[in-house]
Amino acid sequence: MSTRATIKFKDEYEEYFIYRHCDGFPDVVEPDIINVIKDREDSWSGSEAGKLVSCFIGMNFNHEDRIPTYELTESFHGDESYKYFVNWNEDKKQWELGQ
Repeated sequence: MSTRATIKFKDEYEEYFIYRHCDGFPDVVEPDIINVIKDREDSWSGSEAGKLVSCFIGMNFNHEDRIPTYELTESFHGDESYKYFVNWNEDKKQWELGQ
């Protein structure tokens, strides 16, 4: 059985969902999220959720695999073991991993 996970990226205008079919444990997924936030810090003038999500998928794509690690989806699936929330904090002008 797979340990599924969904990540919700949300800024002040829109939201995107990313799905991971297996190995969705916090010790695997959270470092991936933190790495893209740190790598893209100060890249744009605002939140730019779509660009962050594109970078997230690209940074975590393994060209040797035929199946992507993360993929876009429309919402939470309901069968995931973990849900992650990445929100734009407008006051601090930064992305935060949280609830």
